[in-house]
Amino acid sequence: MPVGSEICSATGTLFGGWGLGLLADVAQRSTGRRLSDLSVSYLRPVIEGSRLDVACELLVAGRSLGHYRLTATDGGLPAFAGTAVVGPAPGPVDYGGGPPRVPPPWDCPERSYGSGPGTGTSVLLDVRCAREEAGVGVAGSALLWARVRCDAADEVRLAVVSDHVPYLLRRSFPRLARVTTVSASLRVLGGPVADWILLDVSLVACAERTAVGRVAMWSGGTALVAVAEQTARLTQG
Repeated sequence: MPVGSEICSATGTLFGGWGLGLLADVAQRSTGRRLSDLSVSYLRPVIEGSRLDVACELLVAGRSLGHYRLTATDGGLPAFAGTAVVGPAPGPVDYGGGPPRVPPPWDCPERSYGSGPGTGTSVLLDVRCAREEAGVGVAGSALLWARVRCDAADEVRLAVVSDHVPYLLRRSFPRLARVTTVSASLRVLGGPVADWILLDVSLVACAERTAVGRVAMWSGGTALVAVAEQTARLTQG
C-alpha cells in the first residue's frame, strides 16, 4: 500500500484510522471471513511517500473463529502490529439505551482539520460536527457524523472513521502540542452499515501523559454496529 497525502494527517504521517483500516482489509481478504475484533499497536510513525507491506499469519483456528497476527512493515521495519479475530457475521445486536439524537449530517458543519479543508485526510473523509463539549478536559465529548468517500468494506470503513479520539483530545485540552496514538481496538457487532455513521466519542480517563477514549458507532444514527477504543500519548505545548 503506497502512503499518499490523502491518507495522511497535517503532520505528513499516516492517519491512524487508515492504518487500522488497512489491517482490517488484509485480515478479511486473506481469510475470506468477516472481521470481528482487531487490536493494533502503533510502533512508529509512517511518513507520506512510504510503502507499507502487510503480512497475515494464522495463530489459532477454531470451529467458528480464527485468530491471526498482522504485521505492517515500512522499508523492512515494523510500523504497526496487531491481532485479528475473524468468523461468521454476528446476529442481531441487543444494547442498553438508545442512540443519541442529533441533526442529520447535511445540517451539521464540517469538522476542522489541521491541514485545512480539501487537503490530507479530508479528501477521503467527510466528517460533520453534530454536537460537542470541548475545552472541559476529560469530561469532553463529541457527536460526529462520518463517511468514507471511496468504496470499502463495511468493517474497513468502521476502522477508518473510528480514529477520532485524538480529535476530541485536542478540542478538550487546547494546550496540547501533539497527540500520538499508542494503540487502538475495534469490536464489530454486526448488522448493515449505512453510508453515514454517527460517532459518539468520549474520554474515559487521563493520567499524566496518557489518555484513553472510546467511540460508539451507530449506523445511520440508529443501530449500534461497532465500538472502538484508543490509548494516546499526550505532549504538552
